[in-house]
Amino acid sequence: MSINESAYYTGHFTVLNKLLGTALSLKDKTVAVTGASGTMGRALMAELMRQGATPIAITTSPQADFPERIRVLSWQPGQEAGLKEAFRTVDILIINHGINVHGARTPEAISRSLEINALSALALMDAFIATVNPSSQATQATKEIWVNTSEAEVGPAFSPLYEISKRLIGDLITLKRQASPCIIRKIILGPFKSNLNPIGVMSGEWVAKAVIGLAQRDIHNIIVTINPLTYIAFPIKEAAQFWYFRLFSRSSQSS
Repeated sequence: MSINESAYYTGHFTVLNKLLGTALSLKDKTVAVTGASGTMGRALMAELMRQGATPIAITTSPQADFPERIRVLSWQPGQEAGLKEAFRTVDILIINHGINVHGARTPEAISRSLEINALSALALMDAFIATVNPSSQATQATKEIWVNTSEAEVGPAFSPLYEISKRLIGDLITLKRQASPCIIRKIILGPFKSNLNPIGVMSGEWVAKAVIGLAQRDIHNIIVTINPLTYIAFPIKEAAQFWYFRLFSRSSQSS
């Protein structure tokens, strides 16, 4: 079997590569990160640079400051198609943006939660997947999508709209994995300290390092949390839903 060296360090000792964290190479990869101005976005980009990748900041905050060597792309929900051309030269898209309206349940809060946490993420995935050549093994080997969902997929976050919207995008990812031409990884995070969650237990830098490390071990469902129940509940939920979607859904090409 031929191995694409731009995607992987080696390919003959798969188990050993996963254990050592050398299953996926990030060196010289171009990685676009949404939510780049937030705590996790900045931590991910810093860790990516340490691993030899070239990050691109995708942000809805035009006033945000980034290091000069980081390319910045402005974007707003609903404008995902405008990023398609930029995505052609991107190897990995990390969808990391989100909003938490906490206890709000107004029509505006519902609309914003669904649009930002779920629908814009879906539209970004579709724009990126449109740049993947399904007939090119090299393109399929190097192109990936990572989506920061949340452990709210399987547990309470004490924010009903956050839970609803995160579970929706989580379900849609599981559905799209059935026929995706590229790898789609989920990032399932517990509470980390940020401007949105100042009482978070984990630091953004530590979480980012753990996320990158697990991706380099070729983990598709990346769980980083202090809640032990998530490590039990999520794999069960994901496996059950995967097979449910496999049995009761089909692509447009299926007869």
